[in-house]
Amino acid sequence: MMKPAIPTFVVDSVEKAVKFYTEKLGFDVVHLELDQDARQTLSFAQVHKGKLAVQFRIPAVEELAEFSLIKRCGTRGAGVYVQMKKGLTKYFERCKRKGITVVSAPKDRPWGEKTFTLKDIFGIRLTFAEPIEGFKLQKNTNFLGMFVNDASAHNLEEMVKWLRGFGILRRAAKKYCKDWLETAFGKRINITGIRTGTRSKRS
Repeated sequence: MMKPAIPTFVVDSVEKAVKFYTEKLGFDVVHLELDQDARQTLSFAQVHKGKLAVQFRIPAVEELAEFSLIKRCGTRGAGVYVQMKKGLTKYFERCKRKGITVVSAPKDRPWGEKTFTLKDIFGIRLTFAEPIEGFKLQKNTNFLGMFVNDASAHNLEEMVKWLRGFGILRRAAKKYCKDWLETAFGKRINITGIRTGTRSKRS
């Protein structure tokens, strides 16, 4: 059984990371480590807010060339998706008052969450999400380009075949499609006997 993961980001200054995340985003410090040299600079830090934890470390010597290239990019392509139970709008207003760069303001998303995205001083994106109260998927809706009108076993089989065309394994596709249908139509699906493209054994 896997436990919640802790994202770790390589940064050029752990001190700046700790300052930003504690003073701007309201995180608390969990753990700090010093570099093993005469400069006595921070080499590692872990901060958290609620159940979300994030770690920062300086690059190792063998990573310096790669890290220098990453720093030149307009965006690192890295980020964290943070799910909140409540208080998203209030937290967004707090972040705005702190002068944090806003990538996207709070917006309702078609999968049933309201989200907004910020960017930290290193270009790392943080997206915060909160469930939309009373949200239900629309029936007769679009599933990745496929028209779905009911929570039937036939629809489940066709959806799984469709996802497998993108290279997604049967087990992962079946689980995702089943959960999606049950959320959209509010009822469980009988999947007994569904083959979903199972290959026959060769003699």
